[in-house]
Amino acid sequence: MSRPISPRLQLQKRNHLLKQVKREVKQFRLQSLHRAVLTKLAQETPPLRMRRTWDIEAKVGKQPSVKLSADSGVIPIFDRLGGRLLILGAMGAGKTTTLMGLTKVLVSRAIKDEGEPIPVLLHLRTWNPKKPAIANWIIEQIERKYDVSRNVCRYWIDQLQILPLLDGLDEVNSEDRELCIQQINQFLHGDFSPLHLIVCSTVEGYYYCQSRLELNGAVLLRPLTKTQIRDYLLQARSRELWNGIEDDENLMKLARKPLLLTMMALAYEEILLASWKRLSSVEEQTQYLFNAFIRRQITQNRDGLNQTSSYSLEQIRQGLEWIAQRLEEENLTEFSVDEIPAHWLQEAEEEKTYRWRLKAIKGMIWWGAIIAIVIATLTQSILLLLLSMIAGFIWAFISEIFSIDTLIEQYILRSIISSKGYLPWKYQQFLNDAKKRLILQQVGDRYRFIHRWLQQHFAQIRI
Repeated sequence: MSRPISPRLQLQKRNHLLKQVKREVKQFRLQSLHRAVLTKLAQETPPLRMRRTWDIEAKVGKQPSVKLSADSGVIPIFDRLGGRLLILGAMGAGKTTTLMGLTKVLVSRAIKDEGEPIPVLLHLRTWNPKKPAIANWIIEQIERKYDVSRNVCRYWIDQLQILPLLDGLDEVNSEDRELCIQQINQFLHGDFSPLHLIVCSTVEGYYYCQSRLELNGAVLLRPLTKTQIRDYLLQARSRELWNGIEDDENLMKLARKPLLLTMMALAYEEILLASWKRLSSVEEQTQYLFNAFIRRQITQNRDGLNQTSSYSLEQIRQGLEWIAQRLEEENLTEFSVDEIPAHWLQEAEEEKTYRWRLKAIKGMIWWGAIIAIVIATLTQSILLLLLSMIAGFIWAFISEIFSIDTLIEQYILRSIISSKGYLPWKYQQFLNDAKKRLILQQVGDRYRFIHRWLQQHFAQIRI
């Protein structure tokens, strides 16, 4: 059992967490590709409620699935199922977008009513099968992502005040996915079973699992129909693109996924239809589309960017490729510029340089204080001795309070990373540039690629 939390502190922490989740949803929506199509191509101001382009089928228990109307959201299904819901769809089908739309409403409810649980967006890719308990993992993730103390998180879990929204079940390693599902089910039926819980997964990633989530129902995001694709492209003023793909079976297969359709609409100027059609497989055509999208986003002038970018195309490509490779190696989807780990350095010589510089800088600081004390002792200068000791204590205090050691470590890493050409020296400015170009998204102080698919592409394919 967790220690009791004062009502005042609990309310402060609750409001703090809700503000962060609300900001996260807003950032996602402002940085979505669908919004970019509406504003940049259709020259239309997006409504507050972003429009769904795909069909949704809902299944409650053993009843037959039913198709939701075009203007119907997932919230009625969430309420009908008692808030325990599985969201399924193909990669790029709009699962995270659907989850964000649902979160927006749930945050609004929690702000208005303190009796409503707090929705938190967590990614199952960070779940550790060596420490499988889902409740403990949720507490650790809330503490890390939202900066809420573990004791407060534990109290909320015990009081059923957390509504976990778990994305990326399919991104859990296939050999560990069964255990993950079993742990979620155990959490659902445990002593502190949450009132509501939502899980997102690709259809394929869930279908081949023997275990099944013991939720009350599911929604399936259907591929776009040919009519929906045509209407979308015509509204986006992309008639020529529609005329070019409508009779091509493989390209239509790509366009059925909302993520890829928005990329097509944005990148059309970089696509040579004849060359695209000649590619022999859907995978090759997908990679061609990603490359065209990246070229378009990197080379075009976007709002807030200078007429000439501070970075060359090669710098942008190499930087994003390096980040994607490190994230894939670490099995991560997000990173912070203030938390780049030393083991991201690729060569033994780089690690050696890092350790040498770290020891040299820290050694200079402390040896300077020691030498001053020795000189004061030899010269019998009480004033110098006192000043040296005071300076040492002040430095130790400042180092602890302001994490000076961490700042020194990050400064050295930054110098090595930039000297090797992995990232520019001003790499936060570089990341913000990539964000404005809709290749990266920013969530709080963390960055991620607009979709895991694009991250994988950067990590594996040279543009």
